[in-house]
Amino acid sequence: MNVDGSRLLASLRHLATFSRPGPSGAVTRLPWTPEDAAAVRYLAEGLRAAGLHVRQDAIGNLWGTWDVSAPRTIILGSHRDSVPAGGAFDGALGVVAALEVVRRLRETGYRPRHNLEVVAWNDEEGARFGTTLFGSRVFVGALDPRRVADRVDADGVSLGEAAARHGFPVERMLPASDLGHVAAYLELHIEQGPLLEREGRTIGVVSGIGAIYQRRITLRGTRLHAAYSGTDRHDPVLVASGALAALDEAVRAANAGREEARVGATVGMWRPSSELINVVPEEVRFTVDLRGPDPAVVLPILDGFVAEVERLASAAGVEVLLEAVNDHTTLAGGGDPTRPLLFDAALGERVNQAAGERRLPRRAIFSWAGHDAMAMAPRVPTAMIFVPSRRGLSHTAMEYTVDDDVVHGADVLLATLLAVDAEG
Repeated sequence: MNVDGSRLLASLRHLATFSRPGPSGAVTRLPWTPEDAAAVRYLAEGLRAAGLHVRQDAIGNLWGTWDVSAPRTIILGSHRDSVPAGGAFDGALGVVAALEVVRRLRETGYRPRHNLEVVAWNDEEGARFGTTLFGSRVFVGALDPRRVADRVDADGVSLGEAAARHGFPVERMLPASDLGHVAAYLELHIEQGPLLEREGRTIGVVSGIGAIYQRRITLRGTRLHAAYSGTDRHDPVLVASGALAALDEAVRAANAGREEARVGATVGMWRPSSELINVVPEEVRFTVDLRGPDPAVVLPILDGFVAEVERLASAAGVEVLLEAVNDHTTLAGGGDPTRPLLFDAALGERVNQAAGERRLPRRAIFSWAGHDAMAMAPRVPTAMIFVPSRRGLSHTAMEYTVDDDVVHGADVLLATLLAVDAEG
């Protein structure tokens, strides 16, 4: 059995039209916006047309349920939101593929042994309020939404206010009462990295998600005119620059001789308190994102970076404020901070077999990016399927996966679901 590839691709392209205006080909669909509400209506129509019972929970996650009165349930899906000026595949592919899989099963008269649910998670990216994996983390009880209700977006609107405007008051957002009935969670996603394309592989069998550590750093010095040439300039820019140079050196040393198990370091935000050419900024705020497969490699680099920030700041008379934004154990709602998050090995083998039966080139792969599967995996058996992303690009309008790989990924998702359902 295969999916209807033409219908799948048409659904994926149409979902991309629900976007705030922006650069050509880019998708901006943030949580609790008119664009997201329109995408929900479109997806809900598709779920209803497939004969599913449709509901949107109090968190904003969209569900389509095929209830056969079975004791256990298989969930498949991904997230529907994007980053600003992002791509049409990240998250969206997994949602429309899940819809297409269930739609195809119903068309053929298939009778599942499990209840089947399609989910389009709300606010996975956290791009508006810094609430990564919001929908899935609240759902599994790994995040109390009241703790982040006061976070504001670039326009000063709080999460609580935005959610309430769209009919989702924070005080009503409750986790699922029980996940013991969930037999499996399956998610199809683009790789967001270059390995599959580089090696000519169609399917990535994801074994787990690596360590992710994010820090927000604020450095406060003294605002001065550029004419001040004294030796006691308390310059936060110099402190930040020195620490980041040391971080880059540490990452390069850790990656020497490594092909895959590499550490990545990213400064995603950089905000000086002044943009004047002749002023020493009083304050610099920036973020650091460190990630890699092995926490035993990443954590010492993070600790060394923090120590270097504090050393340079002390020498320059600059105040330091460090804040943990997200760590992989926080995103997963617990676990051992010294170990990566691993997916269910038996489910991974089902993915591998499904790809093998279709003679699709495949490989085991580790994810460097966080996904909703990260919140689900500690609580229910979880598997992810990757398909190639051209040049490894994601979170950009240039994000692209060729049509054949999109369809192959959905076919493997379908075959994996059938194998899991057959096991009862």
